[in-house]
Amino acid sequence: MRLLSAIAAIVAVVAAFSAADVYAQDDTSAPFGLKWNASSDDIRSIGVNLSPANLSDFGTSYTATGLPKALSDMATVVLSFGYDDKLWRVAALSREFKNDQYGAAAKARYAEIEASLEKAYTAGSKFHRQSTDSYFGKPENFTYSLLKNEASWFSLYSSAAADIELSIGASGTSDSYWRLIYSYRDGEKKFRSGKKDAELDAL
Repeated sequence: MRLLSAIAAIVAVVAAFSAADVYAQDDTSAPFGLKWNASSDDIRSIGVNLSPANLSDFGTSYTATGLPKALSDMATVVLSFGYDDKLWRVAALSREFKNDQYGAAAKARYAEIEASLEKAYTAGSKFHRQSTDSYFGKPENFTYSLLKNEASWFSLYSSAAADIELSIGASGTSDSYWRLIYSYRDGEKKFRSGKKDAELDAL
């Protein structure tokens, strides 16, 4: 029995480290095996495929496939680079949870990711707000309430270098998904500054 207990404990520790490993390990590490401040060519050089994405609000952005690490239910990952071609933002979206009007499937997966993030980062505020409306507040309308911005479900995390947001969104009245956004603080500052300079140059 003691041997079985010891094995179980080792498995639990390995699982915890494996889960945290997908997200990041130190202040220079971005999630999914990437590095902050890497150029788009640096990213391609490790075998990641980049396809242009129309997200100019965040700089030059690409959808990325073939990442070194990934979560099993990730559907889309978008990498954003500043005016200096340095990675500063990583956004991941899950596959859709179909017929999830109660949000049960999305909430369950959210809780799993939340637990892993709390092992890798400092937990901040949680905003789990359900609608107070008589219609949108019904349990069976949870996903619909997210779609109509009648409710919100997200948590914030941080490290010494980055800010992270985990949330649940809706793509339809009963179809939900999770979203994970990482922002490298120093890179975001440089991007915002570069954006202002670019706008001034256009005047």
